[in-house]
Amino acid sequence: MSNAAEKQQAQKPPALAADAEIQKVFSRFDADGDGRISPSELAAVSSAITPPPGSSAAGREVAAMMDELDTDRDGYVDLGEFAAFHARGRGDGELEAELRTAFDVYDADGDGRITAAELGKVLARIGEGCSAEECQRMIASVDADGDGCVGFEEFKKMMSRDGAEAAAPAAGEPEKAKKE
Repeated sequence: MSNAAEKQQAQKPPALAADAEIQKVFSRFDADGDGRISPSELAAVSSAITPPPGSSAAGREVAAMMDELDTDRDGYVDLGEFAAFHARGRGDGELEAELRTAFDVYDADGDGRITAAELGKVLARIGEGCSAEECQRMIASVDADGDGCVGFEEFKKMMSRDGAEAAAPAAGEPEKAKKE
């Protein structure tokens, strides 16, 4: 890291209460682990989730995202900016639309349910390969109605701050010790 970059990072206050989940998501974007998301890292994640129809459209989309996220205009998104963006209050309608868009990324066949196979495909596209068994376990952890899939309402509950309740074992199932 150059002296100028070190000096600039030293001047930024650390994200005070950066949520562990936000930090985890941030690290997935920050491929080189330098503590900042570059436009190329943002573009890589964006294209992995939704392959771009054309490079110029994708470039404009990344530029728009960087414009919204990079509040200090240094050309990178640091953890503080990332956390601040996610902490911003959004209206229920906007939040619902964002959740629907995210849900639709996973619901590849558009049937209103995320299967373990669909989850596995998306995770593989973003470089988070998981076994079929791991994907089934993830689905089961939020599958409140026991149909073996995650519907939109279950997805919303999982994505909300209260989503921890959705990951609790269903009645009658033994609780497994967490390894964290």
